[in-house]
Amino acid sequence: MLISLLLLGVLEYLWLNNEYKDAHRVMEDKLTQVMFSSMRDVEDSLIFTRLSAYPAINYEDSNSAHKFRFVFSMTDSVAGAEACPSDKLPDAKHFKASQRHQFRGRLLKELTAGLTSGDSTASTLSDLVMNRIRLADSTGDYKAYHLVSWQGSDTVLDVAMSIPQFDMVSDRKIALVNPHDRADIMESLIPHFCFAFFLWVMVAAAFYYIWRSLQKQIQLNALRDEFVSNITHELKTPITTASVALESLNMSAGMQNPQTHRYIHICQRELNRLGLLVERILNSNTTQVQFHQMNVKEVLEEVIDRMKVQFEDKMTKVHFETHGEGFSIHGDRTHMSGVFYNLFDNALKYGGDHPEIHVHLTRLEKTIELSIRDNGIGIAPDYHQKIFEKLYRVPQQDRHDVKGHGLGLSYVSDVVRQHHGKISLVSDLGKGSTFTMVFPASPEQDNEKNEASHSTEQDHTFISSTRLN
Repeated sequence: MLISLLLLGVLEYLWLNNEYKDAHRVMEDKLTQVMFSSMRDVEDSLIFTRLSAYPAINYEDSNSAHKFRFVFSMTDSVAGAEACPSDKLPDAKHFKASQRHQFRGRLLKELTAGLTSGDSTASTLSDLVMNRIRLADSTGDYKAYHLVSWQGSDTVLDVAMSIPQFDMVSDRKIALVNPHDRADIMESLIPHFCFAFFLWVMVAAAFYYIWRSLQKQIQLNALRDEFVSNITHELKTPITTASVALESLNMSAGMQNPQTHRYIHICQRELNRLGLLVERILNSNTTQVQFHQMNVKEVLEEVIDRMKVQFEDKMTKVHFETHGEGFSIHGDRTHMSGVFYNLFDNALKYGGDHPEIHVHLTRLEKTIELSIRDNGIGIAPDYHQKIFEKLYRVPQQDRHDVKGHGLGLSYVSDVVRQHHGKISLVSDLGKGSTFTMVFPASPEQDNEKNEASHSTEQDHTFISSTRLN
């Protein structure tokens, strides 16, 4: 953000510097225009004044003392003038004016020769030009302007200056300057400075707001991690207590019924698995996966068997189909079991009174694809990406009996990602949900025949229509 603000400041500086140079050029052009028009008017005025002072010329008198011979170059339209006797005046139709003809300067020099003494003619001409500029200044814009004169080559001043004009009367150069050029230019650029400052402040404010939002997000993430750690830590005590109680029940003389032993054994295994997951989550914010060779089909069958009680309680239909053979991957059996538990548990939570779950396990060329589809309430497309975030729960305005903390699917996504797999969701409101996971198959097990070679499809269906009392 700081680098972006610095770059923005540099770009604004380059822009303002270019605007300053353009304004300086415009000011010098204005000075040149004012200087040229004022000097031309003064020269013309002097010429007409001096000519009116001469007596009438008798052109029939060849001995007249006041005669001028004018010679023009018609090739480059530059006129010259000489004060020597002549018998011909220029024809007006052959005269083509240029910006400042030498004719005007030489004529003025001849007409004013010997008429000025004391002060230099250049000084007098400068005063006349300056007076002309003052008279033409009706708005006060030229108040600070003044003339400078010099001899020799052009000079460079550290102010805005017009193009030098050559005064042939005094053989000097004069130019119009504005000593307050910087102040005038800065004043004209005030809107540009205001816009640049406003833009920089707005961008800085936006960056500050983003930075503050990031800081709050970091704090919220820290609180979230602390909350998860506290939950996992608090779960260790009841898990330990329940494990001891189950061990005592298993050893009790009154609990020798095989069915009772079976349920106690299921509870002990689940508590051991839960304790292991809590311990791993407590030790690290990221789920630690220990990779071993495992068979996805065996893990699925084991999870379905352990959840038989929940399925019976909800009168759930579970359809398990396999396609192909060789379902081994390199992964963590415990965490993969946790993934299946979470997905089955969600199917039970949101499946209504008679949930139905379809499990399809397919072996492809180099991958294993597993899809778990339910007939629940479904998830709107707007929430498909958000449901895999920690502590996020899809709003359920009409469902208040489903409890959770928004950690299950986040855990599922994390485990699948660490197994180098991908998980996707296809769902819509009222049409159920289908979670599809794709894992890379274990290369060492590509040729294993764990299933019968003649069977490419199996259907294991568990249906319960009674509830446990």
